[in-house]
Formats: sequence, C-alpha cells, structure tokens
Amino acid sequence: MTTPQIILTTSAAALGAYMFLAEPYSIDVRELTFRYPNLPPAFDGYTILHFSDTHIRKLGTLERRLIDIISSREVDSCFVTGDVTAHHHAPWVFKEICSHIRYRDKLAFILGNSEHKPWVDSPRMARDLTFEGITLLNNANMTIERGGEKIKVCGVDDPYELRHDLDKAFEGTSPEDFVIFLTHCPSITPDIIKRGGDLILAGHTHGGQIRLPFFGPMWTHMLRNSFLNDGVYDSERLTKLLGFDAGVANLFVTRGIGTSKVHIRFACKPDLAFITLRRK
Repeated sequence: MTTPQIILTTSAAALGAYMFLAEPYSIDVRELTFRYPNLPPAFDGYTILHFSDTHIRKLGTLERRLIDIISSREVDSCFVTGDVTAHHHAPWVFKEICSHIRYRDKLAFILGNSEHKPWVDSPRMARDLTFEGITLLNNANMTIERGGEKIKVCGVDDPYELRHDLDKAFEGTSPEDFVIFLTHCPSITPDIIKRGGDLILAGHTHGGQIRLPFFGPMWTHMLRNSFLNDGVYDSERLTKLLGFDAGVANLFVTRGIGTSKVHIRFACKPDLAFITLRRK
C-alpha cells in the first residue's frame, strides 16, 4: 500500500471506531433554564430531569453511565419521552435505572414508536414498564401541586404512528394552566402550542445520529416539521419556523440516550437535560 492509502485506511478505521465505540457512550448533560411569565410563583426554580430513547436491550455500559449521571443530583420531577425499549426482557432494566432517580414530586413516561413495533405486545409492554411510583401519561394528564398552586403535565401516545389524542391529553386543563407537554415525536409541536402547551419535551429524532457539516442530520425519522429535530427552540425561533405567534412556548428535543438500527453516532452525542423553570 502507498503512504496515502495507509493514511486513508487508518483514518477510516479510527473514524469507524469513534462512531461505534466512543461517541455512542459519551452522554452530554445539558443544563437548561426556561423562563415564563405565567409560571406559578411556587414553581419558580422547579427542576426537571428529561431523557428519552433509551432503546434498552440490557444493563450495559451505556445504561450504567446513564445511572451515574441521573443519580448525581436531586430533581423535583423526571419525565421520559418514549422509546424505552422494544424488548420484553428489558423492562426490569428501566426499573433499575429509574430506581436511581432522586426525585421529589413525579416520575412519568410516555410511549414511543418502539413500544408499538409489530413484534411487541404493546399493552403488556405498557404494563411491564409501569411500576409503583411512575405514571404512564398515555393520552392523559396529571397535576403537580406546590404551595397551593399547580401545573399540569400532559402526555400523548406516539404521534409518529398517529396514536396521539390531544383532546384526551388536554382534558380538564384550562387556558390559565401552565402546561408541560410530553410527546415522543416533536412533529405535533404546532398543535400543542395552539392548545396551550408551554414547555414541550420530545425525543424520537436522535438528532439524526449522524450530523454532517453544512448538511445537518442524516435522518430525522419525521414525516412533517422535520426541522424540529435537535435542541432548544425558544418562542422567538418557533414563531419564525412555524409561521404563527408561539407565545411563550419553548420546545426541547433531546438526542436521546440510545440508538436505533445501527449503533453509531457522529457529531451527535447522546444527551439528557437538567431543566430549571423560572418566572420571567
């Protein structure tokens, strides 16, 4: 082999090793603060842990790193936005992970498209993933109270396969309520905002898993609004992208913890977020 060929082969091998063996296990921790004029005063400083898309198969290196991170601090609530697993032998790993979350108020999750794969018994999977102390918000909502004030947390079943029901998710809420909305796929963000969602938390896209310079994500796995695929979208940015006034709404799309189809990442590390709510 010539010297250029050796360099090219070595570089390709190093890049492949990084994409397979390094970046998929390097979890980024995002520290986010969202400010709202309509946040009840009692919730000023409220903290949330948000992660998604664990795609659990076993209690391996990635799952242990996740446990190390989430056990490092206490939060008020934790929300998991779907694609926990598509394997019926794995719910015990999810329970093990959740047992290390130090939360004061609520621990809740929603379903993603993985829990609806053709080989998955979805009702059984939903039952297996639900245990004492965790709430499944499957087209439903719950109330969190503090100091005589409240906020609402709404969640939907997987929108990618059109299993979501916004009417049921928002049932019992009022325009005055501060609403945290959990959706696996961020494609329905415009509909959530129009119905009164303030903080929208989503996953599904994995950020593309591979993001190329000047090109962006290779594949977002979204049928519409695919530009909502990674990171923070504040109300000003949402207004420009969606073409209507987004009010005070904010969207956060996590890159998720696990991977799908091929266990590789490039320029798109897995991530989770520690979120703080503040009155504007």
